[in-house]
Amino acid sequence: MPDAQATSTYHVESLARGLAALSLFSEERPTLSLTDVSQLLDLNKTTTLRILSTLESLGYVTRDPQTKLYRPALAVFKLGFVVLGNLEVRRVAAPYLTQLAETVQETVNLVVLDNTEVIYIDRVQSKHMVNSYRPIGSRLPAYCTSTGKAILAFLPTNQLDQILNATRWTRYTENTIVTPLALKEDLQRVRERGFAVSNGELIPELRAVAAPIYHSNGQVIASVNISVPTHRSAIEMLMNELGPTVVNVARQISETLGYSVPLAF
Repeated sequence: MPDAQATSTYHVESLARGLAALSLFSEERPTLSLTDVSQLLDLNKTTTLRILSTLESLGYVTRDPQTKLYRPALAVFKLGFVVLGNLEVRRVAAPYLTQLAETVQETVNLVVLDNTEVIYIDRVQSKHMVNSYRPIGSRLPAYCTSTGKAILAFLPTNQLDQILNATRWTRYTENTIVTPLALKEDLQRVRERGFAVSNGELIPELRAVAAPIYHSNGQVIASVNISVPTHRSAIEMLMNELGPTVVNVARQISETLGYSVPLAF
């Protein structure tokens, strides 16, 4: 744990505020006004303008002269790609994702968990005219995605409870799970069969299966999924074919990362 005195000594408030401003932008909030940032950070507009002007001069945000709205600029994306390039799981998983996509002829995704959301860190797009598209860096709720459930199911109980307590439960479709109890029941089924299923829980037209990826220390660190439009995927196909397939690929990635798969007795 960091030393409290050292943390206080080396804390730069202006830098912290600048990073806090950048963290406000998201897929749901791609642009923000000066007033938006001021209110979200609970700062006066003069201070907020100084922060945004500094970020703009350094290339981290840009301001539309017509709408006066701010958005992340190129410097942010450069940092993001540096982080992605240094993710060991992304590097190790890449050839397996390519092979999996070629085998099943569907879109394959690799995600990591960030609090209550999953972040897409790699993908191999299906060659079908109709397929699911989610750009790298996108965030989705963990509780209603196959990738999220594949990770949540294998977290320590206390960590899972913290995430569920912080989750904002939204019913996106008639199949969306919207209570912690119902999700825990579903996660138990994930543990029993080894893979998670999303049957139109976020987008009605999409089904997906996902399996967890483990690091050498035995902790689940990511998940891989196969995403298929409903018109090409009966639920039986996911359960009997694609589920076991994605489990096998996740196991191979985990083993390459140094994880020893427990022997079944």
